[in-house]
Amino acid sequence: MKKIFLASLAAAVAFTMVGCKGTNEKRGDEHLKEGRYRNAINSYLEAKKKGSVSDEFYDNFTLALVRAAEIEAKKDLNSDLISGYFDKAGVNMPEVKNAEVVEEYVTKMATVGKQQATQDGVDFNTIINAFARIDTALVYAKSKGVGEGSVKTLRNEAENAVVAKALPEIKDESDPVVSEFGLLRLEYVAPENAEVKAALNKNRKTTRGYFLIFGENIADAAGKRFVDKWGYVMALPTIKMAPGSLNGELQFWASTGNNTELDPEKIKVVSTDGKEAIAKVSGGWCEAEVLVGKKGDEKIEKKKQPIKKGTKGKLMNEFLCSVNVSFTYAKDFVPDYVEYKDEFGIGRKYLGQ
Repeated sequence: MKKIFLASLAAAVAFTMVGCKGTNEKRGDEHLKEGRYRNAINSYLEAKKKGSVSDEFYDNFTLALVRAAEIEAKKDLNSDLISGYFDKAGVNMPEVKNAEVVEEYVTKMATVGKQQATQDGVDFNTIINAFARIDTALVYAKSKGVGEGSVKTLRNEAENAVVAKALPEIKDESDPVVSEFGLLRLEYVAPENAEVKAALNKNRKTTRGYFLIFGENIADAAGKRFVDKWGYVMALPTIKMAPGSLNGELQFWASTGNNTELDPEKIKVVSTDGKEAIAKVSGGWCEAEVLVGKKGDEKIEKKKQPIKKGTKGKLMNEFLCSVNVSFTYAKDFVPDYVEYKDEFGIGRKYLGQ
């Protein structure tokens, strides 16, 4: 009997600790009701510090954070406080019980993200961060099963607005390498946008013979780390394509930081639906540093060292190699990109359609 009494007492104490509201939480609820969200947040933080909160605590605390973020965004879309509020609300999500609170959190966070991405004169890093906010909202919406459709709609609207602003200027750019950089940035934030896909495919046909090295020619390099990701940069200065075949000269520029071998057996072409064909290579060359001149007056020059059929070349970091390649495949095979991959890096040359 004594054991039953003690167990009942422990349960009652636990219920009291979790189920009842202390002074700070009640004060926070009053601030929340009256729209004093920052005051509510401070009261909820004090309540949490005391360790005694009710079952509604995390729902109401999250609402205060979300609404404070919304108000801050109306004052200054680029305020650092916005991230702080939304991030803290995200920490609360595992404890939030009310589906309406989750929906308000994900939709308002996605709405602010859309507003940040589409504001006039914004730099591309801000756009990337804004889409990251929308995508975070989408992750929570999916995990909680609430608001996913609304967040997807907001993301699509943000994508269309960003593309509509940026695409005309990119299309007017005279340098196709600069154009491709701009299109790749748009593809990063709007990967399924039909206009971006069409423009990128068209531009890639033009840049088949170019090394896509995004350096001083890029005035605004924001977001470069997301699009300039290939350790081996490739170009096809000559290329012939026909149904069932592709052949030409394939050049490599290595930026992996390693001196390695160029293994022709690792060159392949991949179709738009993921099929592969391995290259046949009929010789080529790689640049190498060679000591030239009379003894005592030597100097180092770059020279082309031949790659014989069936052998490997020496691909030095920031040096060139070139091989003559040919691919054969089924006539319904639509080439998408040429790929080279080894233990040091990967390179892709997209061909365009």
